Amino acid sequence: MFLNLFCGGIMSKVSSIISSYVVSVFNGQIEGVVSNILFNEKKRAKWLILSQNDEQFWVLDTSKIYKMGDGAVIIKNSAALNLMESKELEIKNCFSPINSIIVSIEGNFLGYIADIELDEKFNIKNFVSRDGQVFNLGNIVNISDSAIITCENEKKPKLGTFKEKAKIEIPKSNNKVVEILEKTDTILPNRTIMNYNFLINRKVSKNIVNFNGEIIIKENQIINSKILDIARINGKIRELTKYSI
Repeated sequence: MFLNLFCGGIMSKVSSIISSYVVSVFNGQIEGVVSNILFNEKKRAKWLILSQNDEQFWVLDTSKIYKMGDGAVIIKNSAALNLMESKELEIKNCFSPINSIIVSIEGNFLGYIADIELDEKFNIKNFVSRDGQVFNLGNIVNISDSAIITCENEKKPKLGTFKEKAKIEIPKSNNKVVEILEKTDTILPNRTIMNYNFLINRKVSKNIVNFNGEIIIKENQIINSKILDIARINGKIRELTKYSI
């Protein structure tokens, strides 16, 4: 029986979306399998990453989803899909918090993120750690694809209070008086996109698996550009780097 996970405001989980089939009504076929979910700066699931035999990757804007149920994502037609390369500029600042560490602002390590609960509009509601702890978005200070910082035991501070105050010196026309201006905006810094091509041709010392336990690369296998791409979209680049030799 078809179950609409988003009807009536019922929350869904990232784990229930990962590995779902994406099916086109008009084309009448499977277009791919969801391998990852990327979130934007508004803490909303913006893109589903689809794989087709681990050879080609497509992106699906969540606004293009027609229906979502138990194990399947329904789209009207294949025009809703775009090759991942064609949307590179739009997705480069998105992130996947799965497998991120979660720490308190007091300096306590609280575990690793294993799942994310979403509302009917794909907004993040809660993070769930591997040991089942639930962390509400309202207590989160900041999020990235490597760390989530929460504030559970004291008043949540504003992120802008942690921003470095950059000083700009502007010489006036007489070249003697210098005016010091302090930036007071709270624009977050751009994410740094690293080049991991140095990993190519290295071996790994253990099996690296994705969110569903499927093997990305086996122990002692050589890393190539295809494996690097698969690890990147599955949020496993850090693990691939750690265990490369």
